Amino acid sequence: MNLDNPIIATFDRAGFTESLHRGAWALVKVSGDDLEVIDHAGNPHQQIFARSAMKGLQALAVVESGAVDAFEFTDPELAICCASHSAEQAHLKSVAAMLAKGGLEESQLGCGASPLWFERPLGIKRRSHHCCSGKHAGMLLTALHLGDDPADYLKPESKTQQRVRAAVAAMTGSDLTDAIDGCSAPTFRMPLSGLAGGIARLATPTGLSEERSAAANRITAAVGAHPNMIGGEKLRSDSDLIRETDGRVFAKLGAEGVFVCGIRGTGYGLCITVDDGNERAFNPLSLAILREHDLIDSAEFDSLHEWATLERSNADGIPTGSISL
Repeated sequence: MNLDNPIIATFDRAGFTESLHRGAWALVKVSGDDLEVIDHAGNPHQQIFARSAMKGLQALAVVESGAVDAFEFTDPELAICCASHSAEQAHLKSVAAMLAKGGLEESQLGCGASPLWFERPLGIKRRSHHCCSGKHAGMLLTALHLGDDPADYLKPESKTQQRVRAAVAAMTGSDLTDAIDGCSAPTFRMPLSGLAGGIARLATPTGLSEERSAAANRITAAVGAHPNMIGGEKLRSDSDLIRETDGRVFAKLGAEGVFVCGIRGTGYGLCITVDDGNERAFNPLSLAILREHDLIDSAEFDSLHEWATLERSNADGIPTGSISL
Protein backbone atom coordinates (compact mmCIF):
# COMPACT_ATOMS: atom_id res chain seq x y z
CA MET A 1 0.00 0.00 0.00
CA ASN A 2 1.17 3.51 -0.86
CA LEU A 3 -0.51 6.22 1.20
CA ASP A 4 0.20 8.72 -1.59
CA ASN A 5 -1.86 6.76 -4.12
CA PRO A 6 -4.74 8.64 -5.72
CA ILE A 7 -8.39 7.66 -5.54
CA ILE A 8 -8.95 5.51 -8.63
CA ALA A 9 -12.62 4.63 -8.03
CA THR A 10 -15.51 5.69 -5.81
CA PHE A 11 -18.90 4.13 -5.12
CA ASP A 12 -21.76 6.61 -4.88
CA ARG A 13 -25.23 5.91 -3.47
CA ALA A 14 -28.11 8.43 -3.55
CA GLY A 15 -25.70 11.13 -4.67
CA PHE A 16 -23.27 10.59 -1.80
CA THR A 17 -19.88 8.85 -1.82
CA GLU A 18 -20.21 5.69 0.26
CA SER A 19 -16.76 4.21 -0.32
CA LEU A 20 -13.59 4.93 -2.21
CA HIS A 21 -10.64 2.96 -3.49
CA ARG A 22 -7.09 4.24 -3.69
CA GLY A 23 -4.56 2.57 -5.93
CA ALA A 24 -2.25 2.92 -8.89
CA TRP A 25 -1.85 1.58 -12.39
CA ALA A 26 0.62 1.59 -15.23
CA LEU A 27 0.16 0.92 -18.93
CA VAL A 28 3.55 0.13 -20.43
CA LYS A 29 4.99 -0.81 -23.78
CA VAL A 30 8.08 -2.97 -24.06
CA SER A 31 10.58 -3.57 -26.81
CA GLY A 32 13.26 -6.01 -25.75
CA ASP A 33 14.82 -4.64 -22.55
CA ASP A 34 13.27 -1.19 -23.06
CA LEU A 35 10.13 -0.26 -21.15
CA GLU A 36 8.09 2.90 -21.62
CA VAL A 37 5.27 3.96 -19.30
CA ILE A 38 2.53 5.05 -21.71
CA ASP A 39 -0.06 6.12 -19.12
CA HIS A 40 -0.45 5.78 -15.37
CA ALA A 41 -2.12 6.88 -12.14
CA GLY A 42 -0.05 7.13 -8.99
CA ASN A 43 3.62 6.21 -8.90
CA PRO A 44 4.04 3.59 -11.67
CA HIS A 45 7.27 2.33 -10.12
CA GLN A 46 6.00 1.75 -6.59
CA GLN A 47 6.65 -1.65 -5.05
CA ILE A 48 3.77 -4.14 -4.91
CA PHE A 49 3.33 -7.84 -4.18
CA ALA A 50 2.62 -9.63 -7.46
CA ARG A 51 0.60 -12.43 -5.86
CA SER A 52 -1.25 -14.69 -8.33
CA ALA A 53 -1.09 -12.07 -11.08
CA MET A 54 2.39 -13.38 -11.96
CA LYS A 55 1.44 -17.04 -12.46
CA GLY A 56 1.99 -16.82 -16.21
CA LEU A 57 5.58 -15.79 -15.52
CA GLN A 58 6.05 -18.58 -12.98
CA ALA A 59 4.83 -21.10 -15.57
CA LEU A 60 7.82 -20.28 -17.78
CA ALA A 61 9.99 -22.40 -15.49
CA VAL A 62 7.60 -25.35 -15.89
CA VAL A 63 7.89 -25.18 -19.69
CA GLU A 64 11.59 -24.38 -19.90
CA SER A 65 12.56 -27.16 -17.49
CA GLY A 66 11.24 -29.71 -19.97
CA ALA A 67 8.57 -30.97 -17.56
CA VAL A 68 5.73 -30.02 -19.91
CA ASP A 69 7.11 -32.26 -22.65
CA ALA A 70 8.35 -35.01 -20.35
CA PHE A 71 4.91 -35.43 -18.77
CA GLU A 72 3.02 -34.61 -21.97
CA PHE A 73 0.95 -31.75 -20.62
CA THR A 74 -2.22 -31.04 -22.56
CA ASP A 75 -3.00 -27.38 -23.32
CA PRO A 76 -5.65 -27.24 -20.56
CA GLU A 77 -3.09 -28.63 -18.12
CA LEU A 78 -0.55 -26.00 -19.11
CA ALA A 79 -3.20 -23.29 -18.83
CA ILE A 80 -4.18 -24.35 -15.32
CA CYS A 81 -0.57 -23.89 -14.21
CA CYS A 82 -1.33 -20.15 -14.63
CA ALA A 83 -4.71 -20.28 -12.90
CA SER A 84 -6.56 -19.15 -9.83
CA HIS A 85 -9.35 -21.50 -10.75
CA SER A 86 -12.87 -21.92 -9.41
CA ALA A 87 -12.51 -25.68 -8.79
CA GLU A 88 -15.01 -26.55 -11.50
CA GLN A 89 -15.05 -30.12 -12.79
CA ALA A 90 -12.68 -29.31 -15.68
CA HIS A 91 -10.18 -27.87 -13.22
CA LEU A 92 -10.34 -30.79 -10.81
CA LYS A 93 -10.03 -33.27 -13.68
CA SER A 94 -6.91 -31.56 -15.01
CA VAL A 95 -5.21 -31.37 -11.62
CA ALA A 96 -5.95 -35.05 -10.96
CA ALA A 97 -4.59 -36.02 -14.38
CA MET A 98 -1.39 -34.06 -13.80
CA LEU A 99 -0.78 -35.68 -10.43
CA ALA A 100 -1.40 -39.12 -11.92
CA LYS A 101 1.24 -38.51 -14.60
CA GLY A 102 3.85 -38.15 -11.87
CA GLY A 103 2.50 -40.87 -9.61
CA LEU A 104 1.73 -38.16 -7.07
CA GLU A 105 -0.97 -37.88 -4.42
CA GLU A 106 -3.27 -34.95 -3.75
CA SER A 107 -1.79 -34.77 -0.25
CA GLN A 108 1.53 -33.69 -1.80
CA LEU A 109 0.05 -30.41 -3.06
CA GLY A 110 1.54 -27.77 -0.79
CA CYS A 111 -1.20 -25.21 -1.36
CA GLY A 112 -3.33 -26.21 1.61
CA ALA A 113 -6.95 -27.34 1.58
CA SER A 114 -9.84 -25.14 0.53
CA PRO A 115 -13.59 -25.39 -0.15
CA LEU A 116 -14.87 -25.04 -3.70
CA TRP A 117 -14.62 -21.42 -4.95
CA PHE A 118 -18.37 -20.77 -4.81
CA GLU A 119 -18.86 -22.62 -1.50
CA ARG A 120 -16.42 -20.49 0.47
CA PRO A 121 -16.08 -20.26 3.43
CA LEU A 122 -18.23 -23.36 3.91
CA GLY A 123 -17.92 -26.65 2.07
CA ILE A 124 -15.64 -29.67 2.06
CA LYS A 125 -11.98 -28.70 2.06
CA ARG A 126 -9.56 -30.46 -0.27
CA ARG A 127 -6.15 -29.50 -1.60
CA SER A 128 -7.29 -29.93 -5.19
CA HIS A 129 -10.08 -27.41 -4.53
CA HIS A 130 -7.55 -24.70 -3.77
CA CYS A 131 -7.48 -22.09 -6.55
CA CYS A 132 -3.70 -22.54 -6.87
CA SER A 133 -3.69 -26.35 -7.12
CA GLY A 134 -2.92 -26.25 -10.85
CA LYS A 135 0.18 -24.13 -10.31
CA HIS A 136 1.30 -26.47 -7.56
CA ALA A 137 0.71 -29.57 -9.69
CA GLY A 138 2.89 -28.04 -12.39
CA MET A 139 5.62 -27.19 -9.90
CA LEU A 140 5.50 -30.69 -8.41
CA LEU A 141 6.02 -32.26 -11.83
CA THR A 142 8.82 -29.79 -12.50
CA ALA A 143 10.48 -30.87 -9.25
CA LEU A 144 10.24 -34.52 -10.28
CA HIS A 145 11.73 -33.76 -13.68
CA LEU A 146 14.61 -31.73 -12.22
CA GLY A 147 15.40 -34.29 -9.52
CA ASP A 148 14.14 -32.24 -6.57
CA ASP A 149 12.56 -34.09 -3.69
CA PRO A 150 8.82 -33.39 -4.21
CA ALA A 151 8.53 -32.69 -0.49
CA ASP A 152 10.89 -29.73 -0.97
CA TYR A 153 9.40 -28.24 -4.14
CA LEU A 154 8.28 -25.01 -2.42
CA LYS A 155 11.59 -24.32 -0.72
CA PRO A 156 13.23 -21.19 -2.17
CA GLU A 157 16.54 -23.05 -2.53
CA SER A 158 15.01 -25.89 -4.59
CA LYS A 159 15.90 -26.14 -8.28
CA THR A 160 12.25 -25.56 -9.10
CA GLN A 161 11.86 -22.29 -7.20
CA GLN A 162 15.29 -21.04 -8.27
CA ARG A 163 14.17 -21.41 -11.90
CA VAL A 164 10.87 -19.69 -11.13
CA ARG A 165 12.60 -16.78 -9.43
CA ALA A 166 15.12 -16.36 -12.24
CA ALA A 167 12.38 -16.30 -14.88
CA VAL A 168 10.29 -13.74 -13.00
CA ALA A 169 13.32 -11.51 -12.36
CA ALA A 170 14.41 -11.62 -15.99
CA MET A 171 10.94 -10.98 -17.42
CA THR A 172 10.18 -8.07 -15.09
CA GLY A 173 13.70 -6.63 -15.13
CA SER A 174 13.34 -6.21 -11.38
CA ASP A 175 15.20 -6.79 -8.15
CA LEU A 176 12.79 -9.04 -6.27
CA THR A 177 11.97 -9.05 -2.58
CA ASP A 178 11.02 -12.53 -1.39
CA ALA A 179 7.83 -13.34 0.50
CA ILE A 180 5.40 -16.23 0.98
CA ASP A 181 2.09 -16.28 -0.90
CA GLY A 182 -1.28 -17.37 0.47
CA CYS A 183 -0.78 -20.81 -1.10
CA SER A 184 2.64 -21.25 0.62
CA ALA A 185 4.61 -20.81 -2.63
CA PRO A 186 7.21 -18.05 -2.88
CA THR A 187 5.93 -14.71 -4.12
CA PHE A 188 7.76 -11.49 -4.84
CA ARG A 189 7.54 -7.75 -4.26
CA MET A 190 8.54 -5.71 -7.30
CA PRO A 191 7.80 -2.43 -9.11
CA LEU A 192 4.28 -2.14 -10.50
CA SER A 193 5.75 -1.12 -13.87
CA GLY A 194 8.07 -4.14 -13.77
CA LEU A 195 5.15 -6.54 -13.37
CA ALA A 196 3.32 -4.80 -16.21
CA GLY A 197 6.46 -5.16 -18.34
CA GLY A 198 6.86 -8.82 -17.48
CA ILE A 199 3.31 -9.58 -18.59
CA ALA A 200 3.83 -7.49 -21.72
CA ARG A 201 6.90 -9.58 -22.59
CA LEU A 202 5.00 -12.79 -21.89
CA ALA A 203 2.29 -11.71 -24.34
CA THR A 204 4.75 -10.31 -26.91
CA PRO A 205 8.04 -12.18 -26.45
CA THR A 206 9.98 -10.56 -29.29
CA GLY A 207 13.59 -9.90 -28.35
CA LEU A 208 13.72 -12.78 -25.88
CA SER A 209 15.79 -15.91 -26.39
CA GLU A 210 14.38 -18.47 -28.79
CA GLU A 211 13.65 -20.87 -25.91
CA ARG A 212 11.92 -18.26 -23.76
CA SER A 213 9.95 -16.84 -26.66
CA ALA A 214 8.70 -20.32 -27.55
CA ALA A 215 7.74 -20.99 -23.93
CA ALA A 216 5.88 -17.69 -23.62
CA ASN A 217 3.98 -18.26 -26.85
CA ARG A 218 3.10 -21.77 -25.73
CA ILE A 219 1.68 -20.49 -22.43
CA THR A 220 -0.39 -17.65 -23.86
CA ALA A 221 -1.68 -19.85 -26.70
CA ALA A 222 -2.81 -22.52 -24.22
CA VAL A 223 -4.57 -19.94 -22.06
CA GLY A 224 -6.11 -18.26 -25.10
CA ALA A 225 -7.52 -21.57 -26.30
CA HIS A 226 -8.82 -22.53 -22.83
CA PRO A 227 -9.74 -19.32 -20.97
CA ASN A 228 -12.00 -21.21 -18.59
CA MET A 229 -8.91 -22.84 -17.07
CA ILE A 230 -7.54 -19.50 -15.82
CA GLY A 231 -10.61 -18.77 -13.72
CA GLY A 232 -13.82 -20.48 -14.68
CA GLU A 233 -16.90 -20.53 -16.85
CA LYS A 234 -18.95 -18.20 -14.64
CA LEU A 235 -18.35 -14.91 -12.82
CA ARG A 236 -14.62 -14.73 -13.58
CA SER A 237 -13.55 -11.46 -15.17
CA ASP A 238 -10.11 -12.58 -16.36
CA SER A 239 -11.52 -15.66 -18.12
CA ASP A 240 -14.22 -13.52 -19.74
CA LEU A 241 -11.71 -10.94 -21.00
CA ILE A 242 -9.56 -13.65 -22.56
CA ARG A 243 -12.60 -15.37 -24.05
CA GLU A 244 -14.21 -12.25 -25.53
CA THR A 245 -10.94 -11.19 -27.21
CA ASP A 246 -10.32 -14.69 -28.61
CA GLY A 247 -7.14 -14.96 -26.55
CA ARG A 248 -5.58 -11.75 -27.87
CA VAL A 249 -5.57 -10.41 -24.31
CA PHE A 250 -3.82 -12.47 -21.64
CA ALA A 251 -5.39 -11.48 -18.32
CA LYS A 252 -4.86 -12.57 -14.73
CA LEU A 253 -6.14 -11.32 -11.40
CA GLY A 254 -4.33 -11.73 -8.12
CA ALA A 255 -5.18 -11.43 -4.45
CA GLU A 256 -5.43 -8.04 -2.74
CA GLY A 257 -6.64 -6.19 -5.82
CA VAL A 258 -3.82 -6.87 -8.28
CA PHE A 259 -4.72 -7.26 -11.95
CA VAL A 260 -2.54 -7.64 -15.05
CA CYS A 261 -3.04 -8.13 -18.73
CA GLY A 262 -0.85 -8.23 -21.81
CA ILE A 263 -2.04 -7.68 -25.36
CA ARG A 264 -0.43 -10.28 -27.59
CA GLY A 265 1.65 -9.00 -30.47
CA THR A 266 1.62 -5.35 -29.37
CA GLY A 267 4.16 -5.01 -26.56
CA TYR A 268 1.53 -3.48 -24.26
CA GLY A 269 1.01 -4.55 -20.66
CA LEU A 270 -1.20 -3.21 -17.88
CA CYS A 271 -0.94 -3.63 -14.12
CA ILE A 272 -3.41 -2.27 -11.57
CA THR A 273 -3.12 -2.39 -7.79
CA VAL A 274 -6.02 -1.46 -5.50
CA ASP A 275 -4.92 -0.54 -1.99
CA ASP A 276 -7.91 -2.04 -0.20
CA GLY A 277 -7.81 -5.20 -2.32
CA ASN A 278 -11.32 -4.76 -3.74
CA GLU A 279 -11.98 -6.20 -7.20
CA ARG A 280 -14.88 -3.79 -7.67
CA ALA A 281 -12.36 -1.12 -8.65
CA PHE A 282 -10.11 -2.94 -11.12
CA ASN A 283 -12.73 -4.67 -13.23
CA PRO A 284 -14.33 -1.55 -14.79
CA LEU A 285 -11.08 0.42 -14.59
CA SER A 286 -9.05 -2.12 -16.56
CA LEU A 287 -11.61 -2.24 -19.37
CA ALA A 288 -11.88 1.55 -19.47
CA ILE A 289 -8.10 1.86 -19.84
CA LEU A 290 -7.92 -0.81 -22.53
CA ARG A 291 -10.75 0.81 -24.49
CA GLU A 292 -9.33 4.33 -24.12
CA HIS A 293 -6.06 3.18 -25.65
CA ASP A 294 -7.77 1.12 -28.40
CA LEU A 295 -6.39 -2.14 -27.03
CA ILE A 296 -9.88 -3.64 -27.15
CA ASP A 297 -12.52 -2.55 -29.64
CA SER A 298 -16.04 -1.29 -28.95
CA ALA A 299 -17.64 -4.67 -29.66
CA GLU A 300 -15.31 -6.40 -27.19
CA PHE A 301 -15.94 -3.70 -24.60
CA ASP A 302 -19.70 -4.05 -25.03
CA SER A 303 -19.50 -7.84 -24.72
CA LEU A 304 -17.87 -7.36 -21.31
CA HIS A 305 -20.65 -5.07 -20.08
CA GLU A 306 -21.11 -7.10 -16.90
CA TRP A 307 -17.59 -6.11 -15.82
CA ALA A 308 -17.37 -2.71 -17.53
CA THR A 309 -20.62 -1.21 -16.28
CA LEU A 310 -20.40 1.53 -13.69
CA GLU A 311 -24.00 1.08 -12.58
CA ARG A 312 -24.81 -1.16 -9.64
CA SER A 313 -28.11 -2.92 -8.93
CA ASN A 314 -29.41 -5.22 -6.22
CA ALA A 315 -30.70 -8.78 -6.59
CA ASP A 316 -34.06 -7.50 -7.91
CA GLY A 317 -32.36 -5.38 -10.56
CA ILE A 318 -33.15 -2.11 -8.77
CA PRO A 319 -30.40 0.50 -9.30
CA THR A 320 -28.54 1.21 -6.07
CA GLY A 321 -25.61 3.38 -7.06
CA SER A 322 -22.69 3.80 -9.41
CA ILE A 323 -18.93 3.64 -9.63
CA SER A 324 -16.95 6.68 -10.73
CA LEU A 325 -13.45 6.25 -12.18
